[in-house]
Amino acid sequence: MKTGIFAVRLAACPMAMAMSLSCGTGFAQSKADSTPLPGVLVSATGVQQPLADVLSSVSVITRADILRSQAQSLAEVLQGEAGFEFARNGGPGAVTSFFLRGQDSINTAIVVDGVRAPVDQIGSLLVIDIPLQQIERIEILRGNASALYGDAAVGGVISITTVSGTGAAQAAGALTLGARNTRELQVGYAADMDGVRLNLSAGQSASDGFSAMNTQKNTSANPDKDGFSSRFVALSLAKKQTADLSYGLRYQASNSSADYDDAWGVPTDINVFKKDTSNLSAYVRNAWSTDWTSTVQVSVAKLRYEDSQNGVLYTAGDWSYKNGVSTGTQRELRWANDYQWAANTLLHGGLDYFDASYSGQGDNAYEMRKTGRALYAGLTHTVEAWTLQANARADTLTTDKPSAGTAATNTQAINSSLLGLGYRLGGAWRLNASLSTGFRAPTAYEVAATPAVRAEIHRSQELGLVYAHADTYARLAYFDTHTDDAINSDGGWPEKYANVGQVQNKGLEAALKTQLAGNAVSLTLVSQDPQNLSTGQRLARRARNYASLDVSRNVAGLEIGTKMVAADERKNSDYDKVMLPAYTLWSFYASKVLDAGWTLRARIDNAFDRQYELASGYNTPGVGAFVTLQYQPK
Repeated sequence: MKTGIFAVRLAACPMAMAMSLSCGTGFAQSKADSTPLPGVLVSATGVQQPLADVLSSVSVITRADILRSQAQSLAEVLQGEAGFEFARNGGPGAVTSFFLRGQDSINTAIVVDGVRAPVDQIGSLLVIDIPLQQIERIEILRGNASALYGDAAVGGVISITTVSGTGAAQAAGALTLGARNTRELQVGYAADMDGVRLNLSAGQSASDGFSAMNTQKNTSANPDKDGFSSRFVALSLAKKQTADLSYGLRYQASNSSADYDDAWGVPTDINVFKKDTSNLSAYVRNAWSTDWTSTVQVSVAKLRYEDSQNGVLYTAGDWSYKNGVSTGTQRELRWANDYQWAANTLLHGGLDYFDASYSGQGDNAYEMRKTGRALYAGLTHTVEAWTLQANARADTLTTDKPSAGTAATNTQAINSSLLGLGYRLGGAWRLNASLSTGFRAPTAYEVAATPAVRAEIHRSQELGLVYAHADTYARLAYFDTHTDDAINSDGGWPEKYANVGQVQNKGLEAALKTQLAGNAVSLTLVSQDPQNLSTGQRLARRARNYASLDVSRNVAGLEIGTKMVAADERKNSDYDKVMLPAYTLWSFYASKVLDAGWTLRARIDNAFDRQYELASGYNTPGVGAFVTLQYQPK
């Protein structure tokens, strides 16, 4: 039965009704340890400022929120946040797409510790499977942010801060067991060694999974379970040399192996996708004066994909249209500056540079190099009840195709801008407005297929009303983003691209976090209209309406919770007319502090075992129970 998002049948969920004022959410903070939301500092906009004063739409997820959520992936942590949707081709480790503000999955930027996270040759984000144990904090900046972050930041930015040492030596760890033979183990150690803060963590996880594809729809797919396993290690070192000078080093590495199904194979095929990634970064921060602070960051990221069938890597000429091995290396340099020009005026700006190379071996063989440099500047100025924000950025990106066919060079020189204005209406109310321009440059793969393809151009506007007081933060925003020169595929083979599309998404977005009768409540509602104006079709895998509700409460030292997420029907693909049915999912969880840093946590996902699809023909997890024993010293 189809269920519209705003006609969720609570009568079918008596347990949820009974718990609605006594249950919890993974994102809300309990009354005992909550921080007044308007005082929360955010920095995703490039300037650290209280959440209540930010002109853009921003959400904050803390380490405590992540632990309460008991999520297993970044996608699950973000699910339910306003403006965020995702699609996945199967279970954990499968291809996952993030959609911010209804934009394409490659129109989102992820920043880790201030450094732009790398993407692969088709623009896919590499850190969407970052181990949650590495994350201290997440900020979701919704809307066009190209003037701040450049290429592809038109849907928004997910800014991640990783865990760092806090001083006293302490160990931490967690063990999770649950449905589908899921097992996870993480350990960590933090200390202060002669002024050097150290944080070291490692872990591994595995699951037997479930069949990625629905074999009733895809009869050639292997009906066996598609398992997943991963391992990671992370190291952070930080030193404050003087009151003005500090520096640090961070290293993260992970590898994973995921089984997947192929609708064009035979039922006995075993398909495995392996991924290895690493990232090494270093920074130096210096206060040249009481007004000027400067930070230099350098990073090197590497990736390697291996795609095999029945134990053999895909090779050229097997007509699989796949690459057996894909590799990439990205080097990045960022110089950022903040200058307090006057008591009410802050200037910031700097330089960005990156150099990325990619190669693939198989039927889609390629060798590409992509470089980019940018100069950016911004101003934040306040006058009585008014706040002005202005940002400008000039990017030059070049993609070279030195081999694997006809050599070609594609250069894009693009300017981006943002102008925002805020006005305090009085009391806790604020009115914000912004106009911005941005772009998405063609990916290395798109240039390899069509060297002359141009960048997409995006124009956005937003009007927001904010209420921020004590434990309550509410925001209502109207947004409208129009895309010209959208890059479209012809769907043929070999695939070609052209700037023939016009795309638009506009709508209303509401978010609320508050305390109500001793309950922590989080509510989001989004109504949007993501359309391909050139074809008159809805954009694939994005709902017109979706919502979430989280409610939490402490009862006799036990935190118990419920979370609901819902979305209406979605178009499956640009190449078919399949509509994915609406769905509503409920989950329940609880946590109990035992003693001396030990916490026992439990959750039930998809509690009513709803059958739903995030991609046509692919299965999603049914009901599952999980238990975690966590050790985390105060």
